[in-house]
Amino acid sequence: MIKIVRAEEKHIHDIGKLWWEFMFFHQDIDPWFTPRENSIPGFEENQVRRFMNSDKGQVLVALDGEKVVGFSLSEIQGPSAPMKREKWGYIDTVAVTAYYRRKGMGQRMLVEILAWFRSKGVERVELQTTAQNAVANSFWQKHGFKIYMHRLYRDI
Repeated sequence: MIKIVRAEEKHIHDIGKLWWEFMFFHQDIDPWFTPRENSIPGFEENQVRRFMNSDKGQVLVALDGEKVVGFSLSEIQGPSAPMKREKWGYIDTVAVTAYYRRKGMGQRMLVEILAWFRSKGVERVELQTTAQNAVANSFWQKHGFKIYMHRLYRDI
C-alpha cells in the first residue's frame, strides 16, 4: 500500500536518486536539463534540506513500504514588493518513478500539497513545466491549473 508522508532525513538520499531519474526524463525532452555529474549532493542540500528545514517548505514522499517511489517539493513564496499579493504557493517538483506513474500517485501528493497550502492561508498556487512535456502539462491542467505566462529563451 502506498502512503504519502512528510519526508524525513532517512529519505533524502532516495529523493536524490529519484531526482536524478527525473532529470534524465527531462533531458530526453530538452538537453538543457542534463544534470552535472555529482549534482545529487547539491540538490539534496540546496533543495531538499532547505525545504525540509523551512517553515515555508514542505517535502513529501510517496512510499511503497519503505521504498521512496515519488516526492514533491513545495514552498510558500512572497511577498513581492510590486505585487499586492502577500504570499503564494509554489510547487517546485512532483516526481514519480517510472513504474509508478499514471497510478494516481501525483494526484495523491497534489491533494496533500494543496491541503498544506490551505492550512497556511495560501490562496494561489503556481508551478512551472517544460512546454514540451505533454504528460506534465496534461496532468496539471486536468487538476485545474491554467497557463498564465510563457517563459521564452533563445540560444546565442
